[in-house]
Amino acid sequence: MTASNEYGKALFEITEEAGTTDRVLGEMRLVKSAIGQSPDYVKLLDTPAIPKEERSSLAERAFGELDCNLCNLIMLLSEKHLCYLIPKIADDYSALYDESRGIISVEVISAIPLTSGQADRLTAKLGAITGKRIRLEPTVDPYVLGGIKVRYSGIQQDGTVRARLDAFEKSLKNTVI
Repeated sequence: MTASNEYGKALFEITEEAGTTDRVLGEMRLVKSAIGQSPDYVKLLDTPAIPKEERSSLAERAFGELDCNLCNLIMLLSEKHLCYLIPKIADDYSALYDESRGIISVEVISAIPLTSGQADRLTAKLGAITGKRIRLEPTVDPYVLGGIKVRYSGIQQDGTVRARLDAFEKSLKNTVI
């Protein structure tokens, strides 16, 4: 188990006990997004050249409004020069959340955006197949030409026009005349 797994698991267990898991999930996503937009801030919180008290103060000012357990974790990570792990910790926390709530993420690739009706029908069908709650993660890729490609839990189902054309081309190449 990696350090990010350990921190994510510890935070998850603490927030489950405190009943703040949903709130912290949202806040973790915000922190991850903010850090993604300001990678230099992470370097600042991790740099040993800045005294520990000053780094803690910076973390407190930036993240003090968050859930106290999340804020404490960020301050701890800053003390240990591990703030660069925050995005991975957020992913690990999110995975634990999903697992505990019976949610699976499903990547859906289509040539054009799915309508809300299509997304709802796909969510219902996948929910019936898997017995889980579904979170769709749609991606638009014009290369697929039409149809959809679905990926979840190590399964890939490719019903795209591109896949059919590629299979047809392969069968033509293998045909002896």
